[in-house]
Amino acid sequence: MDNRPEGAQPSKESRRLPTGYIALAVIALVLIGWLTARYLHKRKLIRNLGTNDMALRVESARKLLEMGKLEDSLPAQPIIRRSKTAEALGEIGTDDALRLLGVILEDQEDAPRRWARHALVKHGMRSLPVLMKALSGPGSTRDEAVEALAEIGPQTAAKVRFLLSDRSAYGGAGEALAGAKGAGVDALVRGCYNDDGKLRENALGNMGAEAMRVAIEPALYNLKPIDGSKKGAAIKALGLIGARVAVPEIIPFLQDKDNREAAVTALGQIGDPRAVEPILATMTETEKRYRNAAILALRRIGRPAFAALVRELRSGEVLERRAAAAALVGSSSPRVTGALAAALGDSDSEVRASAALALGWQGNVEAVASLIQSLSDPAWQVVDAAVEALGMIGVDAADRLLAVLRDDSRDLTVHYQVARALAAMGRSAVPKLLETLPAAEPRVQKWTVIALGEIGDQRAIEPLERLQDTTDADLKWAVGEQLRRLHRAAGT
Repeated sequence: MDNRPEGAQPSKESRRLPTGYIALAVIALVLIGWLTARYLHKRKLIRNLGTNDMALRVESARKLLEMGKLEDSLPAQPIIRRSKTAEALGEIGTDDALRLLGVILEDQEDAPRRWARHALVKHGMRSLPVLMKALSGPGSTRDEAVEALAEIGPQTAAKVRFLLSDRSAYGGAGEALAGAKGAGVDALVRGCYNDDGKLRENALGNMGAEAMRVAIEPALYNLKPIDGSKKGAAIKALGLIGARVAVPEIIPFLQDKDNREAAVTALGQIGDPRAVEPILATMTETEKRYRNAAILALRRIGRPAFAALVRELRSGEVLERRAAAAALVGSSSPRVTGALAAALGDSDSEVRASAALALGWQGNVEAVASLIQSLSDPAWQVVDAAVEALGMIGVDAADRLLAVLRDDSRDLTVHYQVARALAAMGRSAVPKLLETLPAAEPRVQKWTVIALGEIGDQRAIEPLERLQDTTDADLKWAVGEQLRRLHRAAGT
């Protein structure tokens, strides 16, 4: 309600009020329009980052950098766009572009990190501050930085070596210096004597990973009973280097509970026969991780260990027999076939199973008869090992196995295990089995058909279809089951 007296005129202030509102509205509309245009322009530039047109991509990245909008926009972009942006930044090459490449180097996905690394390498030593900062980053970022520094070359070592005193970065710095070889080695060697235990461990580990023989002397120094020595890291480094000179120094650590696993692993890597008897002397140890490491070490030493392992197969201590049989798995040598065949009669099923596996190598026909006997073993582990071993011997064992199928004195279980062994030979056995199929007696045909179905080779389909048309009901059912299996596998 208007309370002014009748006939009174509006004041000057009230007449100005609508004009002020209009001006504010115009300003707001202009501002909204400007912000909208800027947003749409930014959106267009971001879309351009994914184009295959390198010139357009570089120009768009440059404008976004100038606007200060690129870094905040990148995380929400698809992987391909982040990757292409990294490539474009490499072409721009300004300090701001290199800094942003360092940000992309921390991306969660491999592809953007990889493109950022390529772009940084392109600028060589100018990228060094970014890469040195990345050495303190998470594992994948650090790995890319290490690789980039290696690609740039050994000239990076002079500055990277100072990061060995930086607890947040010396892990990556050590890797980078090891990759730089000669130029970075002196700093790492000095690190092996440093009072900082972590630095010492890192230096030994990185030189060991690169198998640097210059690390042997500082590693041997760290085996001494001195304060701050890093025995475990030193032992690992000596093993990776393959330092035979260190074998007498490492052997006593087989009795050190803190370092024996590292010691036995290193002795296996070195492969020196002098380690065989000391390792065997520890095989009454029941701790599983150590036993597995010791068995692997004996396998790595190989032939020089055979005589001692054969002797241990006759030990009165079951743990020693188990270790010896397991260590001979993969030996593939006629020299130990007789001893392993005898071990198939051991009172311990684990010894028998390992012995069976150790006999399984291509062409080892001397072991076939013994392995066939093991198909009747009361322990399923031994039966499975014998089946696998016969399969590894291969087609040379097929005739002996087919003869077992013809022997009607053998029980059904043995026939089934024979079929499994034939199937374990894989596709190489198919021609032999197909050759046997037409003229064989029904029992042999049935188990041969089952073996062919297990192998799953499509070459068996047509012969089995012919057999299905000419056989009795019992065999017809077995053939039908295997044909259905083969057709399913073939998608027919």
